[in-house]
Amino acid sequence: MRRVAFGSLLIGLISLSACTSLNDLPLIGGGDRPTAPIAAPESKTPGLAVDRPPGQPPYAMMKGTVLIAPNGAKRTDFFFWLNEKNTQKVFNYLQEENKYAAEAMAHTADLQEKLRAEIKARAGATQGTPPFKVDGYYYCERYAPNADYPVVARRKGSLSAPEEIVFDEEAEGSQHQQFAVNNYAASPDGRFFAYAVDYEGDRWHTILFKDLSSGQMLSDKLDHVAKDLAFASDNKTVFYLKLQPGTARSYQLFRHAIGSDPKGDKLVFEEKDEQFNLTLARSKGGRFLLLTSSQTNTSEVRFVDAAKPDASWTVMRPRAKGVRYFADEVGGTLYIRTNLNAPDYRVVSAKVAAPAAWSDVVAQRPGTFIDRFVATTSFIALDEHSGGGARVLVHDLKSAKETLLPLDDPAGYAAIDDDRRFPEVRNTDPTATALRVGYTTMVTPKSIYDYEAASGRKTVLLQTQIPGYDPSAYAVERQFAPTADGQRVPVTVAYRKDKFKKDGKNPLLVVGYGAYGFSYDAIYRDIFPSLLDRGFVIAYAHVRGGREMGEAWYQGGKLNNKKNTFTDFIAATEFLVKAGYGDAKRVFANGRSAGGLTMGAVVNMRPDLFKGVVADVPFVDVVSTMLDDSLPLTTFEYEEWGNPAELTEYATMLSYSPYDNVSAKAYPALLVTAGYNDSQVGYFEPAKWVAKLRRNKTDQNLLLFRTNMGAGHGGDSGRFGPVEEAGFMLAFLIDQAGMTPAKSPQTAEAK
Repeated sequence: MRRVAFGSLLIGLISLSACTSLNDLPLIGGGDRPTAPIAAPESKTPGLAVDRPPGQPPYAMMKGTVLIAPNGAKRTDFFFWLNEKNTQKVFNYLQEENKYAAEAMAHTADLQEKLRAEIKARAGATQGTPPFKVDGYYYCERYAPNADYPVVARRKGSLSAPEEIVFDEEAEGSQHQQFAVNNYAASPDGRFFAYAVDYEGDRWHTILFKDLSSGQMLSDKLDHVAKDLAFASDNKTVFYLKLQPGTARSYQLFRHAIGSDPKGDKLVFEEKDEQFNLTLARSKGGRFLLLTSSQTNTSEVRFVDAAKPDASWTVMRPRAKGVRYFADEVGGTLYIRTNLNAPDYRVVSAKVAAPAAWSDVVAQRPGTFIDRFVATTSFIALDEHSGGGARVLVHDLKSAKETLLPLDDPAGYAAIDDDRRFPEVRNTDPTATALRVGYTTMVTPKSIYDYEAASGRKTVLLQTQIPGYDPSAYAVERQFAPTADGQRVPVTVAYRKDKFKKDGKNPLLVVGYGAYGFSYDAIYRDIFPSLLDRGFVIAYAHVRGGREMGEAWYQGGKLNNKKNTFTDFIAATEFLVKAGYGDAKRVFANGRSAGGLTMGAVVNMRPDLFKGVVADVPFVDVVSTMLDDSLPLTTFEYEEWGNPAELTEYATMLSYSPYDNVSAKAYPALLVTAGYNDSQVGYFEPAKWVAKLRRNKTDQNLLLFRTNMGAGHGGDSGRFGPVEEAGFMLAFLIDQAGMTPAKSPQTAEAK
């Protein structure tokens, strides 16, 4: 999710003269000139673009660029030059910020290492996947001790058959700085294996092929593609998606024959509407290949008989503005999740011969949002959100009986088709009578179990065991925070029982997201115990913009309603402090990507509320990014944020865009992160935001900016990739909470 690599801005640009003093130029975004601006030293090295006296933070040079929107509105951006990736001046600035962050946190070096050791020990408990069945093979992923990447193995026909190693990700991944296998599949006969790997963290994939009968890699190589791929039934034809240069939009469907030169691959379909993105999959039943064109409010599905890869693709139902639907096939029947006449979605079925004639299978229940579904020949299972939480519903196809799976904790999270939080859960067998379910809470590590739909029996397949960690030492609650407009924001709270008295003395960390209808569910994370064990209370604020309370909750936090996301977060934080969950002087916040937008907005609106804020890869330059339709995600997100070519929508975005609303005032301590190869939120957004904050803020609180120069939006890859950054972030929070352990005289002298 949001946001983006640098492209050329398709609006008017007028450069002003470069300068290094705030007094030389007016402030950006309509803020008042500070009465006592923080002075930055004059540059002594022309072209260096950054000044940093010893022990002081860096100051980026100011060079005014006038940005003219299609609606005629003008803004002056004095840090626009930071968009110029791969230039020495940008590299110098990012490096100086990284050096300063390291210097400013040097006193926490021992704490950082201790935290990293704690987090790595927990991450090492990740086991991989229980076996899952595909085309007669039982596949699994497993990690060797201390391995960053798993081994993919399989057994033919039964779990007692001899094991075959399909792909050793560790052997290849250990040779690369970044290595993320984001999709893989075998041909239906099991001979050929294809995998899509991202070597930079920028979502540009390469698809490689292996002949499993010989164990040899093939010369076939598909470059600059999306992660999606699908084999036809002839075991030699592979469909894949190419990415549009610049925007990284999946826009072309190609057909490749194994053993042929990819230069001769046939273009099958091109999505010409710039607001739509393509996804591709083989249906669960294996009879069809499915191509989905979608954007925020509208989608359209095409399908083709997998046994006839040269045939024309059939449109299931022509696209209609505001109608979204997503399809799968099991047993020759099409199953579709749709919002047609059902804002919270319903599941329907259709015959292949009449794919647009839909019959209800699971009707809409207002206020209960259907996120995803899993179909077998026996049942339909649903991932749902209602009342601030997630749950699983099973619908028997013969009797129509519906069973809601019970949660071990009312604030728990269960899912059957969530590859973000539960990549271990694979419901891949179309004839299965058992449903694979993942379960967790904020303090309960992941468990995976099979649920027998007919009998209701549960069989635990995997339970993450972390040495020395006892989930019963912690508690989880769900509360509801009132808002000024009469809503109630769900808030999930966790704490260690022996460290908490609800007396307003604990440091409090509130996390949030609030965009795209993505429900920010409260799950276990390896970093949490390190804070909980030190007395922190951690809370998820399920703000508007997600669908934790149904579709209306999402609609209440987008477009012209976007500010509700930020006021909800503020209301949830105030509620927690008033209720005694946190110390009013030690309140912290964290958000990532579009959640970083929330962080940027709330520190502009209520900087006094927070002691410190961590904004990871934050989407903070909303207007400039949404004006540039050459950037990834921009055009098909107009219906999420607005189209700034329209004056009223431009004004709405400008009113909350964090970068445009920086002003002369005291801000909390801030830790801001970026990924140099990020294609979702360009590194330059947080870089510009930090540069402007340095020029305007009137406080002496710490402002740190770290750019991972070799990673993208998700940070370093691998099981242990996030450990370094996580240790730094936790040390920042603990230090700002006044809890950094003092060094012993012996330790200090030894160093």
